[in-house]
Amino acid sequence: MCEIAGTDVDVKIGQPARRIAEAQINLRRVRHVRDQFLTDRLNELCLDSRANDRAEGTVVGNLIQSNGPDIPIAELSKYLTSTPEGPQKLATVLSQAIKQLLAMDRYERRALSRRKFAIRALDMARADAAAPGPAS
Repeated sequence: MCEIAGTDVDVKIGQPARRIAEAQINLRRVRHVRDQFLTDRLNELCLDSRANDRAEGTVVGNLIQSNGPDIPIAELSKYLTSTPEGPQKLATVLSQAIKQLLAMDRYERRALSRRKFAIRALDMARADAAAPGPAS
């Protein structure tokens, strides 16, 4: 707070400065949590979505039918045990984590808004402090 408002400030300047500092801390927290969340998800070895599981189940069901195509077991095994990589992995991670990411985004936008309004209040308080008082 002292970096924002200085060391010898009155309450009118100190309160908005404190709100700016609090909002900035909240921004750093949510951004760190989001970055760690995405890093953890991208580093997961086992990554499969329910949609992928259903698609694999449908393919296997079709292959098992008596009139299904003749595919070597090795090829089928490779298909069933493959994990997404590159852009496909990112898309899978994002689709699975969308609710958490949206919540983090809302939290970040609220912190940005609080900081913006606190900066405006600080600017107004500084302008009021710099304005000459009424003449006596």
